[in-house]
Amino acid sequence: MPKHKPIKFEALDQGVVKQINKIISENKTAKSILNATLAIMATGGIITLGALAPGLLTEINKISRRKRRRGMEKYREIWKNFNLLKKKGDLEFIKEKDDCLFYRFSEKGKGKVRKFIIDELKISAPKEWDNKWRLIIFDIPEKKRSGRVAFRKKLNDMGFYQCQKSAWIHPFPCLYEIEFIKDVFNLKPFVKIFLVDEMTDGKTLYHFRNLLKQVSTK
Repeated sequence: MPKHKPIKFEALDQGVVKQINKIISENKTAKSILNATLAIMATGGIITLGALAPGLLTEINKISRRKRRRGMEKYREIWKNFNLLKKKGDLEFIKEKDDCLFYRFSEKGKGKVRKFIIDELKISAPKEWDNKWRLIIFDIPEKKRSGRVAFRKKLNDMGFYQCQKSAWIHPFPCLYEIEFIKDVFNLKPFVKIFLVDEMTDGKTLYHFRNLLKQVSTK
């Protein structure tokens, strides 16, 4: 494989980085080659053989030729995706410094990263439930109808229960996830999150009965 200069990426904001790291660690479907490439770029990683797979250069002679070939194929695919994203205008060249090429996401590319996060976003079950409920209430104007539809769909995808037309509920912590979705769809003024100490609605309790069996309570 031809030699190349390392590619260094300007990290996105810490909220995005935190969520990407969480998604990659928890969700196997997020570990595709393309999504792995996006994660490396968004978190300020470096595309080099060693950086992509720490210790690989040391261990490479210990593995079979077949496994070694698969590793190199993955490496080539990541470079292929980098070049594809660059060609599509998702990445912008910043500068060359210390024998390293620096890139950052364009506004178009940032949108692609946000879509990646939204698609993979989910509510994680805590080790111990605090016995509180998260109530999401929104009043989104008609001029933001597309955002309203997307917001409802994502709430449903994440397992929220629709207790009223514009009221959804979930037992597990989800503040960051909701705030992130509000920001992506530009809905911050229209969505409120409430913490409910007690749930008396039988339909809601029945809906989450199996989910709550999976966690211990305080």
